[in-house]
Amino acid sequence: MKMRYTGLFLVALLILAGAVSCKSTKAVTEEPPLTGETLDPENGPPDRAALSSLNDAADRAAKARQLVMDFNGPTYFPEDWSSADSLYTQAESRRSTSTQREARESANRYDAAAGAFNALADKTLPRYAQDLEDEVTAARTAAVGAGAAYYAQDYLQEADTVAVQALNQYEGKDYYTARDTAFTARDMYETLEIGVGALKVRLEIEDKGFARYDPTAIDAADKLGLSAVDDYQSGNVASARGKVSDVLSQYSQSLLKGKESYASDSGAAAAAERQRALDAKANVAVRQDYDSANAVYNRAVTFFRGKNYDDAAIYYNESRSLFESAARTAREKRTMAEEALRAAELKMTESGEYAERAEIQLEGGAQ
Repeated sequence: MKMRYTGLFLVALLILAGAVSCKSTKAVTEEPPLTGETLDPENGPPDRAALSSLNDAADRAAKARQLVMDFNGPTYFPEDWSSADSLYTQAESRRSTSTQREARESANRYDAAAGAFNALADKTLPRYAQDLEDEVTAARTAAVGAGAAYYAQDYLQEADTVAVQALNQYEGKDYYTARDTAFTARDMYETLEIGVGALKVRLEIEDKGFARYDPTAIDAADKLGLSAVDDYQSGNVASARGKVSDVLSQYSQSLLKGKESYASDSGAAAAAERQRALDAKANVAVRQDYDSANAVYNRAVTFFRGKNYDDAAIYYNESRSLFESAARTAREKRTMAEEALRAAELKMTESGEYAERAEIQLEGGAQ
């Protein structure tokens, strides 16, 4: 009897265990009931096309933004820039690929930012192009004003060709290349201006004979100038510009040294002539002429002390000529005076001799 109840208990236990097992399995594998929301693909993960569209939109916005930045858009139109950049910031901060809908909305936000930047670029690029054109034109005007059309006509024409090329590239919407080409044209014009300026200083040194005052430095500058020409002809305009700037600086220093030295030499010559005038007693014999010469000399001294060597040399040379003239006049007057004195002495002597003869004759007649 006891065994019978035990068997029934085991059967009941097995049935209960099976029921629990079936219920547990059903709870794990059972899916939630489908609703309208779960059936909408917009709420599902984004497909490849949606992700590609989002990436393309983000890339367009970034490129449009960079274009505006590279061509001074924030400076030209700060309010428009702030508005467009705000859209871009929102697109960046709210970018999401959790669902198809969010990916599409993110792409739309980037498209809105790109549109705003493109509209800003349409205003920025012409403004930038005009400013750069004005800069290039000013550089060309300065080069021509320095004498490039006379001293470097071929090089000027080459720079003009590059400037026209930049304009064509801009009209072809190749903005970055156009900008770089315009920069090259501008640098070529500026290099020509500096180079022609250096050449003119070198010619002045040669014409005035100042090379003897600073020969070593001038020779080194000549060699650097030839190297600059080689760089320019090979297209290395930046290097050429740096070198001709150094050449101009050295020539200018040598020219200044030559002017100072020449004025100093002229002053020494004038001072020597001044002393000769004093030795000739010009300050007494021809006082007015001497004083005029001395006034010019003192003016030259003032110019020299003020480092106005050009005028100092002019007035030193003028005073030297005036001192020389005063000394010559004084010597002539002295010679004339000496001759007059000798003539008077001779006359007196002759008069004495005549009186003596007359006296002798009178004495003879009395006898």
